[in-house]
Order: sequence, then structure tokens, then C-alpha cells
Amino acid sequence: MRPLPGSTGSDAAKAVVLGGVEALSGAGIMLFDVNLNALQTAVIVDDMRSRVSGAFSSVNYGIRPVGALVGGVGGDLCGVGPTLVVAAVGGSLSLLWLLRSPIIRTRTIEELEPMASATQRC
Repeated sequence: MRPLPGSTGSDAAKAVVLGGVEALSGAGIMLFDVNLNALQTAVIVDDMRSRVSGAFSSVNYGIRPVGALVGGVGGDLCGVGPTLVVAAVGGSLSLLWLLRSPIIRTRTIEELEPMASATQRC
């Protein structure tokens, strides 16, 4: 069995690294959730907010089993180490879409323009 990338050292050292990675990941998810909710509250009109939130949750939670399946197949075919490297690189690249987005340049909620209500467009 091949070791995982970067998994050298004692079991205690591995546990510390794993704990640190999980803590950073959890902090990143919390920052994402807080900022996303503030952004959605600012730009989505009240009568559409629950629909947008529901659609976002459906996509967010619905894609996770697909990722688990792809990760499992990748781990089985290529090995756990290379699959984790691909997942880490893919996860890091997932923020590239923000580079051309106005979201990355937003500094205050007041800079955002609310979207039009569905009833206003008809």
C-alpha cells in the first residue's frame, strides 16, 4: 500500500496535521456561509429569497454524493494519494470563477444592487 502524499512522521504528527487541515477547512466554510448569506440578503428580493436558497441548497447538497462516488472510483482506480491530490488541486481551482466576478471587488454591502423581483419583471 502506497502512503498518502505528505503522510510521513509519527501518528501524533499526522493527527495534528489532520486536525489543522480540518480546522482551516471548517473556518473557510464558515466564512463562506456568512458572506454568502449576507450577499444573498442584500441582493435578492424578499419574495425570491427562499426559492434561491432552496435552489442553492439542492445543488450544493445534491452534488456531494456525486463527488463521493467520483472520489471513490478515483481512489479505487488510481489510488487514494493521487485522488486526494487531484481533489485538492480541483478544490483550489474552483475559486477561479471569482476572478472576473464583481463579488471579489465588493467591499461593502451598500455597493451591491438588488436584483429585480419576479413580479417587477412581468
